Amino acid sequence: MIAQLPIGTQLEEYRIEKVLGSGAFGVTYKGLDSNLGLEVAIKEFFPESIAERNSDGHVVLQAGGDVDLYNWCRERFLDEAKTLAQFRHHNIVRVTRFFQTNGTAYFVMDFEEGRSLQEVLKESNGLLGEEQVGTVFQQVLMGLAQVHQRKYLHRDIKPGNIYIRSDGSAALLDFGAARLEMSGSDKDFVSMLTPGYAPLEQYAADGHQGPWSDLYAIGATMHRCLTGKAPIASVERKKRISSGHPDPYRSISQRLGQGNPSPLLDTIDWMLCLEPGARPQSVAQALEGLKGQRPAPSAESTDGFVYQPRQALRSYKILIAGPVGVGKTTAISTLSDSGVLTTEQRASDIVQSRKSQTTVAMDYGTLTVSDSERVHLYGIPGQERFDFMWEILQQGAIGLLLLVDNSRTAPLNDLEFFLKSFSSLIENTAVVIGINRTDSYPKPSLEDYQRFLRERMGDAEGNPPPVMEVDPRSREDMETMVLSLLYLIDPGLEPDHE
Repeated sequence: MIAQLPIGTQLEEYRIEKVLGSGAFGVTYKGLDSNLGLEVAIKEFFPESIAERNSDGHVVLQAGGDVDLYNWCRERFLDEAKTLAQFRHHNIVRVTRFFQTNGTAYFVMDFEEGRSLQEVLKESNGLLGEEQVGTVFQQVLMGLAQVHQRKYLHRDIKPGNIYIRSDGSAALLDFGAARLEMSGSDKDFVSMLTPGYAPLEQYAADGHQGPWSDLYAIGATMHRCLTGKAPIASVERKKRISSGHPDPYRSISQRLGQGNPSPLLDTIDWMLCLEPGARPQSVAQALEGLKGQRPAPSAESTDGFVYQPRQALRSYKILIAGPVGVGKTTAISTLSDSGVLTTEQRASDIVQSRKSQTTVAMDYGTLTVSDSERVHLYGIPGQERFDFMWEILQQGAIGLLLLVDNSRTAPLNDLEFFLKSFSSLIENTAVVIGINRTDSYPKPSLEDYQRFLRERMGDAEGNPPPVMEVDPRSREDMETMVLSLLYLIDPGLEPDHE
């Protein structure tokens, strides 16, 4: 068996010229585009713990290997390629193509002369000066801001995953989200982390991860450049504190600041705070810190979001809310692959004019999105007197589908009420809005809703949450809402059905 493809192997239009590096999950080659005569870098999916290569170069499962896990991992590898292909930024490695062959998957990147930051550190006796660190990481942070803007995390920032080009510019590469999500067990999950660089919340599959998580890794990498060592592992820090001992992390500002620490050293300490909420909440805040303009603790993040990592056989929880009679129960019946659990009782006099039965606790059904992903759908009772269930059902939800009935007296008021009622969930996840009965009641129009949402919920570019006309009886309409929500949360989603 061979571990790497032989020099001279032809992959599509690319010829393998050299092995650039390998790791537990893949091999990176230098290649030549035979059509264009351009040098490229080619990354191959090759998880050495469950796969091997036979004599003709094909990647096959080891004896007793889990074919479903391998296929799921390969799809996540391609998700990484698809995500990187969206970026056109000087400080992010550029992916130009991806394809499958030899029983595995590949993606093609621009090849540029240079070396990893890890190699740079080896050549400079393990240390860099503050000025050089500041120059490199200003660029890295600018690239990271683009990643976070699409609500994606790198999740594996360390010296080996920062590339320094020959002209001195820096770029992020080798995103780790796919690898870190492969496992179904906490033990395997932790083994995929890099101790010293991974924040505490990344040790738990359901940890509260967001931009602050990548910023911890940035701080740890800067610490490594300035001191020669990564900080003590975050999980070890937590263990010591929980045992009644002080945090073993030694402030880099105190160690290197000589009584007058620079904004760079102060910002590293800030990024290396153990608790997520005590760190910069966005790249913008970290960049302000490097300028010596650290915002007050109450300052709001400009690009913060909570990341929802996907794992093998990942289950999502999505809520469907809206006023009485809007079609929540119908929507779940339309979507569910496994039947529907309802908690309907005879409606009170207040709502009998709209429906004879009303939901008092929840409706429940499931939708299979792909072989590895399933959505659990929870319909929220529409009457405000059952709002005690609203808070209970929000726990663990990754987003909200909000249905509005255009036939009601004041549908925009209904929309505002439910947006306010579920504001905490929406701020931390995402919302997609569906307008029902627009065929018979065309006003307010879709443009009216978009204007309304833009004024109240528009982002920095003025973009409101998605809003669309739907019929809860239409599976196509409701699947579009679900998939729109999942794409907002994770642009790498790859549903099975058309």
